[in-house]
Amino acid sequence: MTKQLVFDLPQRTALGRDAFLVTDSNAEAVSVIDGVAAWDAPVQWLFGPRGCGKSHLASVLANQVSVISVDAAELNEALVADFIGSPSVQDVSAQAAFGAGDAVVLIDALEDLPKAAEEALFHLLNHAKNSGAKLLLLSRIPAAQMDLHLPDLSSRLKAIPAVAMHLPDDELMSGLLAKLFADRQVRIEPRVIDYLLPRIERNYSAMGDIVVHIDQTALSEKRSITVPLVAQVLDAIALDKNFG
Repeated sequence: MTKQLVFDLPQRTALGRDAFLVTDSNAEAVSVIDGVAAWDAPVQWLFGPRGCGKSHLASVLANQVSVISVDAAELNEALVADFIGSPSVQDVSAQAAFGAGDAVVLIDALEDLPKAAEEALFHLLNHAKNSGAKLLLLSRIPAAQMDLHLPDLSSRLKAIPAVAMHLPDDELMSGLLAKLFADRQVRIEPRVIDYLLPRIERNYSAMGDIVVHIDQTALSEKRSITVPLVAQVLDAIALDKNFG
């Protein structure tokens, strides 16, 4: 009923801690992951837009401690019983992992939590609070924006010290663009990144899409990635949006 971490990331993406770029826009979230052994509360929460680095940080965490990952959409009472040690459940491995040392249960995409699973999550939060077992929540939105039906769960989530991962600043955008190209085994000149910065959305997902378009165009046309090629790709994308 449990599953290992799976990440939908660009090809050959570097997922180590040294590959994660830290600036003011994400430093607080990075400190949560780096400080897992000394969390001042058993439940921690990171939220931010898709592509902001939550999955990358989860992979960094999994390199430090044992992590069991569960999509919020799949959460239910039976699965929670695995974690909290119900006598009727035989999943000993899940029970042993949750609460053992620095082991962490990670609930991903919390915004997709089904109404039927709200009570299960409430029980899991209570167990973590009472036992000290570590739980990490990941979502795109904070508690105040979640459409919850169980008042007790809403109150409990709003009391958790959630850390926002913000849209990238210029420093982080430059570093991420260079990294996204490097993940595709492409070296890029700084002037190409300087050209891109003011012309693309300040959005992690959009940055990834742009890099894929540029790389694929360069490969298909057997050209180097230069400012003229990037300008051509951006014009083509704008044209598709206008007539799509």
